[in-house]
Amino acid sequence: MGWNTLGEILFLLVSAVTIAAILERFKISSIIGYLLGGMLVGPGMLGLVGAGESDTGRFEVMTELGVSLLLFTIGLEITPAKIRLFGIRGGIIGIAQILGTLVVVMGIFFLMRDPNPSTAFAIGCMVTLSSTAVVMRILADRTEVDSSYGRDAMAILLLQDLAVVPMLIIIGMMGEASEITTESPKITDTTFTMLIGVGALILIAVFVLPRLLGSNVFRRNRDFPVILALTTALTAAWASHAIGLSAELGAFMAGIILARTDFARQMRADVAAMKSIFLTLFFASVGLLADVGWVLADWHWIQVILICAVGITLKAIIIAVVVILTGGRIRTAVRTGLTISQIGEFSFVIGTIAFGRGLLNENGFQMLVSATLLSLLATPGLIAIAEDAGIFVERILQKMGFRVAPFSKGNESSNNMSGHVVVAGFGPSGEEAARTARLAGHEILVVDLNPVLVQKARSEGFHAEIGNSTQLEILEHMNLGSARALVVTLPDPSSVISTIEQARSMAGDLVIVARARYRRVVSAIEKAGADHVLSEEGVIGTVMGSTVVSLLDLDIPDTE
Repeated sequence: MGWNTLGEILFLLVSAVTIAAILERFKISSIIGYLLGGMLVGPGMLGLVGAGESDTGRFEVMTELGVSLLLFTIGLEITPAKIRLFGIRGGIIGIAQILGTLVVVMGIFFLMRDPNPSTAFAIGCMVTLSSTAVVMRILADRTEVDSSYGRDAMAILLLQDLAVVPMLIIIGMMGEASEITTESPKITDTTFTMLIGVGALILIAVFVLPRLLGSNVFRRNRDFPVILALTTALTAAWASHAIGLSAELGAFMAGIILARTDFARQMRADVAAMKSIFLTLFFASVGLLADVGWVLADWHWIQVILICAVGITLKAIIIAVVVILTGGRIRTAVRTGLTISQIGEFSFVIGTIAFGRGLLNENGFQMLVSATLLSLLATPGLIAIAEDAGIFVERILQKMGFRVAPFSKGNESSNNMSGHVVVAGFGPSGEEAARTARLAGHEILVVDLNPVLVQKARSEGFHAEIGNSTQLEILEHMNLGSARALVVTLPDPSSVISTIEQARSMAGDLVIVARARYRRVVSAIEKAGADHVLSEEGVIGTVMGSTVVSLLDLDIPDTE
């Protein structure tokens, strides 16, 4: 039995990786391949893995183990510094998206069928959550994590990851309450046990693990920290399951607690090598849940498509509205909405728990699982068309008379500037470029979408405006036609290229200097019209090499 299970796991992994490799050749996310691999060999299609009745429990445990380890690694990434990085606005748009989607989905559920608050809440939670793993992987592949819409998407995804913990607790207690309505003492005992377990986990993570990781024995042997990290994740998952909660919740909380320790960075590095295996195992196991026969029977596929389409549309609209209301541009809002409009992997966790607690019946669970899988399969396409969709919506609103991309009126002198240097983006690179150009006697005009950075530029004495430099009307407002030079320091390659193309169409003789985060985008930026492109990878490598050479020259021993 044990070796048969191992054989099925290996076959599942090989199938998933094979299909993912094929899809990667067509620039389709490998995660989609993992899902399709699980669907193909699972009981819903070929039945090569998990087809027997006795296999169901084994693969449920395997799926739960995979997602527990995945959540542990995600929890390790949620550091206080990362939370502070998105600021107040990031927290607002994340919380607003979660609450807004929950309210809307629960309201629709009540209008369509007999009201059941527990079931409505569980479905609302499933639809609310997006796919951190899929979105972050695709954004990283597109080098758009640092773009304006990428930062908004990351802020919302981070808040969603944090919201998983209270969602799981509430759904678990709802399920218990529905099953033991006359046994309220049991709920109290479970809650008390849960608090003791959480307290013990915090004490171990704060006081015991740092001492173990800092001991001489663990420092001398690099295998021990890796084993300790995995043991901690699995122990937390087992303890959480033992006290009546989900194993995923325990592993996720362990990751969050350990993220605050001094050893979190090293632990993340130790676990990173195995994270891809956890990810593959998780998504392939999720693919096993898909029952293709059920979807094709009795016109269920039409209902699945409708649920998926409605869910994606609702989430995209809600997210776009939230981003716009918090000061984002319409184009960025639409792009953000489409990027994270899918139903994410945490929905499988919530759906499984809700199904086990009796909050979802068999048809409801299969319907939501199938809709979730379909939305994940559609995610790469949605992200690919998001930019064009944002441009289209902006143009439609402009034709309808709406004012798009309003400017800050705090600095009207920019309209009269001439012979100045425009700096697009006032991050660390833009700030240093602006200061250096000012020291040389040039007048500086900064443009940035972030109001905080614009205010910072003004506090340092620069002329600064809020705006998106990729827009022609923004560059016209910067009086770019009479400027001497343009410095583009934006981190997003597509924004850099768009800004340069617009600028070059306005001023053919303008000196344009641009930053490229990756060497592979240098040629595209040069083709857009940049006179000089500085590659971060190339420049840093040159400086590091020069530094090493100079230090070695200083250390040359005297041979005389």
